[in-house]
Amino acid sequence: MKLFALLICLSFSPAAWAQSQSQAEKPTGNLVAGQIEQQQNQKLDVTVMDENGLPVISAQIFLVRAETQTVFRGETGNSGRFEFTDLTPGLYRLRVEKEGFYAASSQDVRVGQTDNVEVSLNREQEIRESLNVTHSPPAIDLSKTAASEELSSREILNIPYKSNRDYRGVLSYIPGVVKDETGQIHINGAATYQNSNQFDGFSISHPANGLLELRVSPDALRSIEVKSSRYSAEFGKGSGGVLNLTSAMGDDRFRVAVTDFIPSFQLRKGVNLNNWTPRMTFSGPLRKQKAWFFDAIDGEYNLDIIRELPSDADRADAWRLNNIAKAQVNLNQTNILTTSFLINRYESSFSGLSPFNPLEATRNLRQSAYLFTLKEQSYRSRGMLIELGFGINQYRLEERPLGDLPYVIRPGSRTGNYFKTAEGLARRLQWIANLTLPTVQWHGRHEFKMGVDFDRVTFEQYAERRPISIRRENGTVSREIIFVDSPRFSKNNYEVSGFAQDRWSVSNQWLAEIGLRLDWDAIIRRALISPRLAFTYFPRRNGETKLSAGFGFFYDSTNLTLVTHHLTGQRFDLFYTRDGKTQRGEVETVFAVNERDLRAPRFLNWSVGVEHKLPASIYMRLDFIERRGSRGFTFIDLGAFQPGQRSSLFELSSARRDRYDAVQISLRRKFKESYTLFLSYTRSAARSNAVFEMSLDNPIFSQQGGGPLPWDAPNRLISWGWMPLIKGFELSYALEWRDGYPFSLVNSDQQLVGPPNSTRFPDYFSLNLHGEKRFRLLGRHWAVRAGFNNITNRRNASSVDNNVDSSKYLTYGDSSSRALVGRIRFLGRK
Repeated sequence: MKLFALLICLSFSPAAWAQSQSQAEKPTGNLVAGQIEQQQNQKLDVTVMDENGLPVISAQIFLVRAETQTVFRGETGNSGRFEFTDLTPGLYRLRVEKEGFYAASSQDVRVGQTDNVEVSLNREQEIRESLNVTHSPPAIDLSKTAASEELSSREILNIPYKSNRDYRGVLSYIPGVVKDETGQIHINGAATYQNSNQFDGFSISHPANGLLELRVSPDALRSIEVKSSRYSAEFGKGSGGVLNLTSAMGDDRFRVAVTDFIPSFQLRKGVNLNNWTPRMTFSGPLRKQKAWFFDAIDGEYNLDIIRELPSDADRADAWRLNNIAKAQVNLNQTNILTTSFLINRYESSFSGLSPFNPLEATRNLRQSAYLFTLKEQSYRSRGMLIELGFGINQYRLEERPLGDLPYVIRPGSRTGNYFKTAEGLARRLQWIANLTLPTVQWHGRHEFKMGVDFDRVTFEQYAERRPISIRRENGTVSREIIFVDSPRFSKNNYEVSGFAQDRWSVSNQWLAEIGLRLDWDAIIRRALISPRLAFTYFPRRNGETKLSAGFGFFYDSTNLTLVTHHLTGQRFDLFYTRDGKTQRGEVETVFAVNERDLRAPRFLNWSVGVEHKLPASIYMRLDFIERRGSRGFTFIDLGAFQPGQRSSLFELSSARRDRYDAVQISLRRKFKESYTLFLSYTRSAARSNAVFEMSLDNPIFSQQGGGPLPWDAPNRLISWGWMPLIKGFELSYALEWRDGYPFSLVNSDQQLVGPPNSTRFPDYFSLNLHGEKRFRLLGRHWAVRAGFNNITNRRNASSVDNNVDSSKYLTYGDSSSRALVGRIRFLGRK
C-alpha cells in the first residue's frame, strides 16, 4: 500500500501537473526521437480497422517525418482511432502494428494536404497468403491498465493441453487460473460464480448458479483474455475476474479446416476406443467487402474406463455436439450488424463413475444450452461509437438415476441407485447499450465511455429424492436420510447496471483510468456503487518498462441457487446406535432465506505490477494481487448441531469472508514466425471462513467452518511453448506443477473429522509433449501431430476415500495415465 500511495502522490504532484498543463497544446503521441517541430496546428486522424471493418483497439501507430526522422507515437482507443495534433506540414511515413496482426507499413502521408487516414490490419493466418507480410513484434501495451493475459487463436491451437476439444482446458495455462475436477475455472481464488464470463460482449455465466458450462469449438475462438485485476468499471458482476471469449469471423476468402476426424485409442484393459472429437470450420464472404459468415461445428464421443472396477461395469461414455453460426453485415460505412447462434447438446451414460462410485450408483445426464446474440455498431464523426445489443442464454438439465434400488453410502463406496431425479431450466435475457464519446483535449487526452445493461433472469427447478442409508464398515445402519420434497418452483430476478469511465492520458508518461459503476437487482434491492481507479507510469519513453497499480470495489451477481434453497424441501436424519436398530436421535434440516436481511457480497481488490523488457527480448511481468471479500452468502446453523437435537435451521446470511493473496512472475519470449516460450510461477493463498457448500443433498453434517478453499494451490508453476525442429517439424509442450487441492475428512456417520479441508491430495504434475509436421498433399495444406499427454505417467489423484473409518482410508483414485494422442488437421488451400 505504501508503494501504491507513493505512485498516487507522484501522479498528482505540482511538478507533474505543471508538466501536463504545459503540454496541453502539444501532440498527445509520444515523441521518441528527434526534436519537436515548430507547431503549425496541423492534425492527422488515423483510423485502424480490421478486414471486416471493425475497430482495432490498442494498435500502435508510428508516424515518422521523412525530413527529420522525428517519430510520433500513438495508440488507438475504443473506436480504433487516434488523432495527432500540432504537426508540421510535410511528408510522413506511417506504420501500424498490433500483436496478432500483420503490420501495415511504408504508407506515405502528406500532412497539410490530408487530415485523415484509414489503415486496414489483417489478422495473422496459420498459412501465409502473401510473402510480403511481416508479423507485428511483441510489445508492452502502454494503454492497458488491467492485469490481464491473452491467448491468441494460434496459442489456443498449439498448446498441447489435455481435452483439447474443451477450451476450458487451456485456461489452466494462464497465471492465476486453476481448473477443478469438474472442469470449472477459478480466477484469483474465487468461486466460479464470482467470475464474469463473456462471449463477444454477452454474459454466458449460468443464469442461476454462475457456472461456466457453455461450450464452443476451440477452432472458433479468435482470442481468450482473462482480466485478473485492475479492470475497468465496464466489467461488473464478477469479483474474481473477467473471462472474455472472442469468436472468429470470415473474410473475403472461403476457408475450410477439419481437425481430429480420426478417433484415438487407449491401452487400458486391452485396446479400446478412447475418444473421437471431430471439428470443422468453414467461413467466407456472403458478399465481398460487405457481408461474411462463419460456422464451427464440433462433436465428441468419449469412453472412460476405470481400471479398479470389474470388466463388466467399468465403462462410462458420453457424447456432445456443439455448433456456432455467425454472420456480419456492413449495412453502410458507419453501421455494422452482427448476429450469432450457439447451441450445445450433451448426454452422458453412467456419469460419476469412479473407483468409489460403481456403475449402479451413477446417473444419466442430459444437458442442452443455446446462446443467441444480435449487436449493432454505429460509428459517428470524430470517433463516436454507439453499440446496441440483445442476447438470450438458456440452459436445461435432466438428471436421472439408473433405477429405484435403495441408495447406500458405505465407507469407501456407494451401492444401489442414485437417490435424486432432477430437472432444471435457467434463462437470461440481456440488453446492452454502450457509448464511446469523441476524445477530448483538456490537461491531456480523455476517452469517455458509458453504458447500461438490463437483464431478466428466470430459474425453474424440480427434484424428487429417495431415502439415503449410511452404513458403517460392518454393515450396520448409522444414519438414514428421508427427504420431504417441494413441488416444482421458479424464481425470477431483474438486474440493472450502468457505468461511466474516463481514460485520461495525463502526460506522456502517465495514464489513469477512472470509473464508477452502479448495480441493482430485484432481490438485494440496494444500489451498489463501485468506484474504480487504475493507472500506469512509464519511467522511460522507449516503452520498455511499465508500472501499474489500481484498486476498486467489486460485487457479484446474486446466486439464485443459494436464495432458493428454502424452496427445495427439507430432510430428516435418523441416527442409530452401534447395533444399527435402536434409534438414538432425529434431526430435521430446514433452510431459510430472508431476502430483506441479505447484503450484496462486496470485495475490495487492489494490485501493483511491473512489466519490463529484459535482454534477448524476454518480457517479464511481476504482479501482487490482493482480494478481500465480505458479506458473502453462506448458510449458518442457528443452533450448535448435536445428533440428539430435534431440528437444525440453516439460514442464508451475509457472513462469509474471503481473502486471496498472490505474487506471480511471468516470462515470455517470442521468436520469429511467432514461436513462443512462456513460464510463470504463482505463490498464493485462497481462504474463507465458510468453505462448506451447504445443501439438501450434502450428507456431511458439520457446522460451517473456515480454512483453505477446495481449489487452493499455494505453489503453482506452468510453462508452455512451441519451437521449430529439423525438416519442418515443430515441438510443443505444456507443463503444470502445483500443490494438491485440499479435502475434508469424515467418519462413518458422515460427520466432519478435524478442521475443514485439513488434508491435501498429492502434488499434481503433468507434462504433455507433442511433435507436429506441416506439409502439402494433393494441393492442400495438412498438419499431423503426435505425442504423449502426461508423458511421465504420473498418477495424479482425482478422487479419494476420505472416511477415517474405512479400510481403504486415504486410498486415491486417478483417471490419468500416459496417453498417446494424435491430431490430423486439414487446413485447406493457400
